[in-house]
Amino acid sequence: MIEHKDNKGTRTVQRSIDIINCFTIDEYELSLTQISERLGLAKSTTSRLLDTLLQNGIVQKNNINFKYTLGYKMYDFGRIAEKNYSVEIRELAKPFMEKLRNETEESVTLYMLQNKKRVCIERCSSNQSLSHVVRVGETLPLAVGAGGKALLAFQTNTYIQGIIEKLEPSELKEQLIKDLPFIKEENFALSMDERGAGINAISSAIYDKNKNVTFCLCVSGPSIRFTLDKMESFKDRIKDYAEQISEKAVQ
Repeated sequence: MIEHKDNKGTRTVQRSIDIINCFTIDEYELSLTQISERLGLAKSTTSRLLDTLLQNGIVQKNNINFKYTLGYKMYDFGRIAEKNYSVEIRELAKPFMEKLRNETEESVTLYMLQNKKRVCIERCSSNQSLSHVVRVGETLPLAVGAGGKALLAFQTNTYIQGIIEKLEPSELKEQLIKDLPFIKEENFALSMDERGAGINAISSAIYDKNKNVTFCLCVSGPSIRFTLDKMESFKDRIKDYAEQISEKAVQ
């Protein structure tokens, strides 16, 4: 009986988390029907979960259109979550990101390793009309893209293997296995249209005082303008700025 109750409780918690994850920047307001369909749950079950979240301020309900949005408690949680090391790194990195944006004329992003993905925690967007835009809070993979590889290269062998073994096709695995040691040695990752969006990027890892890597600095732009030659010309610059941020972080 105890095991049954624990499983039921875990399932309820996971379903509540799934409801929260339904909301995005683009779809910040959802109806009961939309949420229940996305979760594959009956409306009655979804409604009970929403009522509990509503009572605790996790979601709120618009009394005009009866749609749900994330509640005031989520804002509080966000402010609490900011009171950690990532805030310090963001503040230290911002001046270097602005300099790098002005020097390269391309977008500069600060990524953080999180749940086997990378999440954008700060950005300095290019002033050019055609540019690469990554929203703060957006998550991207580790196995593709300069920013992802710059983070992945410095993780443990077990962690890396867990990412690689899930990749398809085999050519992608082989290339990543070949690239990661070089990226770690040089602290420099490069990608050319790896996510199929006509985007090229370069990236360098940021160390903490224990030489662990949780953050990286990344410059990205349209492949028609941010060419291989241009990326190579800024290689030393991004490595130097990432190193300076690392040095300031441990002071």
